[in-house]
Amino acid sequence: MIGTVLGRLFVAAALLMPVLAPAAAASLDTVMSRGVLRVAVYRDFAPYSHRDGGTLKGTDVDLAAAVADKMGLRVEFMELTADENMDDDLRNAVWKGSVLGGGVADVMMHVPVNRAFAQRNDLVVIFGAYQRETYAIARDPARVSDTAGFPVFQTEKVGVELDTVPDFYLSGAFGGRLAANVVHYPTVGQAVAGLRAGAVAAVFAPLSELEGALRSAGGDKFPIKPMPAPNLNPSEWSIGMAVKQDGHDLAYRVGDVMTELLESGTVKEIYARHGLTHNRPVE
Repeated sequence: MIGTVLGRLFVAAALLMPVLAPAAAASLDTVMSRGVLRVAVYRDFAPYSHRDGGTLKGTDVDLAAAVADKMGLRVEFMELTADENMDDDLRNAVWKGSVLGGGVADVMMHVPVNRAFAQRNDLVVIFGAYQRETYAIARDPARVSDTAGFPVFQTEKVGVELDTVPDFYLSGAFGGRLAANVVHYPTVGQAVAGLRAGAVAAVFAPLSELEGALRSAGGDKFPIKPMPAPNLNPSEWSIGMAVKQDGHDLAYRVGDVMTELLESGTVKEIYARHGLTHNRPVE
């Protein structure tokens, strides 16, 4: 859907973003006095934030609700349609708003905690890492053994989400010898459907997205594990939140609450409820 957060982060690095006038941040006092924390989450981004029978669900949704509850606030969600890159998403969700209207959120979920990215986006404050994402392989054990490495995809087909890091990596790794067997799908969920149908022998994607897609599809027969990926850099990354640049007081409070939720095990419990592995970010 959004081409994975990390892949879109790197695409954005090659683009120049025009300087636009930022909206004023809602201060912590303003948020507390109105009693509502407005949180931006991605639209159609399972297992983090997506509609199921009309109800907004996912780990980012539950985490935002837990943060708001801990602050004594009601949570209100702003569903964000992913733009061309992460820089545009921050503009639309946090510091300016979309040209289509809808205003901005107080806090945005699922933002890469990356120094270069943060320095480039100086109109926001990125903080509060709550998950460390990694890549993994979901495989058909009848076609890809537990000890196999990526060279197995010289003879077996592997599914990836189009225009993501797994796509770029497998299309160019090992001298391009795997490219002919890389099958592109619009989403990780559709790649997993291809795995279940036998169209591919494995899917290479972020661990959480694989776990979420296989859980919703009843895919227990397909083991998930990391596969050594030479020269894949970075192979893991942290996910956090963002507020407008002048919203430091709000960032401090929300960040403190997220730390409390991490320490209490609440974040891990939320991930477990959705069938996902929680990897705490490295301090």
